[in-house]
Amino acid sequence: MNKKRTIAPYLFMLPALLLLVSIFLIPMVYSIVISLTDWDGLSEIHFIGLQNYIDLFHESVIKEVLRNNLIYFVEIVVFQNLIALIVAEFLRESFRGKGLFRAILFLPTVICTVAVGFIWNLLLDPTSGYIPALFGALGMEKLASTVWLGNVKTAIHTISFVNVWQWAGQTMVIYLAGITSIDEGLYEAAQIDGAGHFQMFRKVTLPLLAPSITINVITSTIGTLKIFDLPFVMTGGGPGHSSESLAMTIYSNSFNYFKMGYGTAISVVLFTFVLIVSVIQMRILRKREDDVV
Repeated sequence: MNKKRTIAPYLFMLPALLLLVSIFLIPMVYSIVISLTDWDGLSEIHFIGLQNYIDLFHESVIKEVLRNNLIYFVEIVVFQNLIALIVAEFLRESFRGKGLFRAILFLPTVICTVAVGFIWNLLLDPTSGYIPALFGALGMEKLASTVWLGNVKTAIHTISFVNVWQWAGQTMVIYLAGITSIDEGLYEAAQIDGAGHFQMFRKVTLPLLAPSITINVITSTIGTLKIFDLPFVMTGGGPGHSSESLAMTIYSNSFNYFKMGYGTAISVVLFTFVLIVSVIQMRILRKREDDVV
């Protein structure tokens, strides 16, 4: 009887484990195998060992793309979380139109990312876009004449800005949920002790938001490191390779140049990089949560 009770939980878990193996582990192992070949997606597969990985780390374009991914990572993760946290703290207070303001901030999140890219392409168009026209009307001629998506120096930062604009609302909602769950008595006690608004934010809000910070930082990091759709729609990775992401490089090598083995090798590197960064972040943020508890 005890033996049946011991086996029973594992039997209930078996369908989920089989699903996990079929949709995650098997494709992952198959991808690693393909990364060790020169397969073009059509002809016979020939094993070439680690040659794809050797070529990858000697290619100058890959180095530039990795730098781009680092820029995306720093700009998007930092500013998305910072802006969302500030707005969430502002929305902690009651004021007229609070619900409408929150809905407007969240609205970009529900728009298809491809549509967001096309919308901002139209807004930033140097000849007919509303944003250059607005800068011109305000007398900011230098900003009005800037080709934001056609300039090597500004293209990647513009895409980062648009990404933050789209997803800061979702991040804000998670922070706001964390803030509203904090006991108001803690703020009242801090006020009695003479704490100002900034001190309450630093000593009460931030420590108790540790779980929300963990969720937002991890999800924004994973999303940023595999960013594809916005740069693909807005610039196609250009000018040159100045805004190209690693996910775009995987796509172009696999489906434009039919270097499926090489593209898969890049995807394995990207997966490994995302996994390492996520685990490091998780450990650091979890430690902070434990310190708060």
